[in-house]
Amino acid sequence: MQCQIVIICLLYVGVVYARTEEDQQASSASNANGITEIFSGLSEQCFYRPPTDCPDLNVDCPCKRISLSHNYESDAVLCCNLDNHTFENGLQCVGFPSNISYVHIRNATLDVFDAKKTRWRRLKSLAITDGRINRVKGQFLIMTPTLCLNLSNNALIEIDNNSLIRLAQLTTLDLSYNNLTHLPALNTMNGREFWLDISGTNTLWCHDIYQYINKTGEKQINFNRENETVCSASKTWHWFNTTEQVPLQQVRYLSLLQTECPKGDTWQCQCNFRRLDIVEGKPPTLAVNVDCSGIQLTELPDKLPRNTIALNVSYNNITVLDDLSTNPSYEDIREFYADYNNISSINKLEGSKFLDNYALLSLRYNKIKSLPTYILSLNVHDKSFGSSRLVKLGGNELHCDCNTAKYLKVWLQTRILDSDEVLCENVKEKVVDLEPSKMCVYPGDWTDYIYYIIATEVILLISLIAKVSYDYWIFKTAGYLPWPANKMPKLPCDWLCET
Repeated sequence: MQCQIVIICLLYVGVVYARTEEDQQASSASNANGITEIFSGLSEQCFYRPPTDCPDLNVDCPCKRISLSHNYESDAVLCCNLDNHTFENGLQCVGFPSNISYVHIRNATLDVFDAKKTRWRRLKSLAITDGRINRVKGQFLIMTPTLCLNLSNNALIEIDNNSLIRLAQLTTLDLSYNNLTHLPALNTMNGREFWLDISGTNTLWCHDIYQYINKTGEKQINFNRENETVCSASKTWHWFNTTEQVPLQQVRYLSLLQTECPKGDTWQCQCNFRRLDIVEGKPPTLAVNVDCSGIQLTELPDKLPRNTIALNVSYNNITVLDDLSTNPSYEDIREFYADYNNISSINKLEGSKFLDNYALLSLRYNKIKSLPTYILSLNVHDKSFGSSRLVKLGGNELHCDCNTAKYLKVWLQTRILDSDEVLCENVKEKVVDLEPSKMCVYPGDWTDYIYYIIATEVILLISLIAKVSYDYWIFKTAGYLPWPANKMPKLPCDWLCET
């Protein structure tokens, strides 16, 4: 009796060892061909066999029936190299679907896979991998107990949107390495874990994935091989007129965006997706727009969400721009709108990182009185050449003088987008309408007047000397003084001379 027990134990160990080796081979083949990995806890749900287990090519039936261990209540079927003509016969030759709950079909070439067929009604695991299938059409039947559906590596182009919504027990869906652009509707109700693998299917629109992350929540949907998963961003989702690949982590971040959006006791900013932001040397990121306009702020928000590139704080009571220079969360800002505030100076921006990166600075209708052009001159290019760096200062009332009329006027016209709306505080004119001849008093004007006075005095002096000389000559030759000298009253010195 003891001998029999030992023999049974040895046979059991041998079977376990054989199955372990087979599982390792399957896992190795899976990684080599980009197939979804089998997770612990789901190994009994997902039936998968490597290509080495395929029936021999010289056998009439391309499918074979596999008896599973006692943990499985029914058998499995493995089929290889099926096409539209051999699909039906291949399944029939192994007695499918009688007492079969697990199916793996490898290297199938099908125009359409019809999900509504009754034959799939009892399956707990269905894998159709490593083939060529153009489309999945129809709906799986109600109450189909499928837990695992693997359609990986088939170059799939389309799955009907409602094909999978009746799979109420589905916990593992592998759509990796296909050419899908849209995800079908997924049934993730009942709070169960749902594993989705879309790695290698880089043509999926990020918009679809974003919607599912928001709809299902972090606790209900999990992504297998998330670090290897990217999606495509298109112009239809408010992005650049191009198609770029975005890491899944960036899309997931959008669902958490509102929790990082600035807010206070009496105010709340609005944060939303802006566009795909591409910076040389960095992976593409989803840029964020923060709108804090019209909520009675007296200072800039202390913290902004990651990847914020645009901030709008217009129609508030903000007076200073210190955070643009000193706050680390403002380092990625490229567009800053602070129109209709109480900002009186831009001096704090001097030497800031903001001036190295910005694309647009809008400070319309504030209280800026002076404009140090050196702060912006090194960073703003001539707007006539279509520069991407723009400044708006319309509605501000500068203190205007001769320098404003001669130099600042020209600088505004070439560098400021709305220069025709910049006003003067002390002169009721626009800066662009100032005339230097009216605003400036040149030193040369006073010099000319002095020259005229000196010239006049010299002429008068010469005339006086000539008159005195003439009177003296008349007196010596004729003995009398000419008029008007003889009509002049006598002075005390004249009486002295007569005595």
